[in-house]
Amino acid sequence: MKHRTGKRWNLLAAGLGLAMLIPSVSAQQAEAGLQANWKYLRNFTYVHVDDQDRIFQCRIVPELHVFFSTGVIAAQGQVTWDTVRFFTLYGEEYSPSGQDWGVNTIELRGRVMFLTLPPVSGRDPERMEFDMVPKLPTICEHYLSLAWE
Repeated sequence: MKHRTGKRWNLLAAGLGLAMLIPSVSAQQAEAGLQANWKYLRNFTYVHVDDQDRIFQCRIVPELHVFFSTGVIAAQGQVTWDTVRFFTLYGEEYSPSGQDWGVNTIELRGRVMFLTLPPVSGRDPERMEFDMVPKLPTICEHYLSLAWE
């Protein structure tokens, strides 16, 4: 059998090599561009989405206490939040937090990220609008470091 060389075979080999380096798109659930830090426009609520489609939400209330939760972005942008954790200004954790964030839908529209919360007590679904920010506040960064332990 004659060894084949030529442009066609070289292109085929290069294409196969590149295909092996590119991650499977079907394995990723989050839309491209969601992996970032986000801030809700109306209060001190921040979201971080990492490159593994994990999501972290940090809510700083006026008394400087922190609620946070984690989840994973699933098919159709569904996020089921894990147990919400509550920490006082002084870092003391109280459990249970008394909050359940349920299931949200996450989507990206242009440069704006939306979290849609399901209807509660007969009210319409709430759609929270987030802008991208360069980093999380220091207190949220601290709890992010604890989030997936």
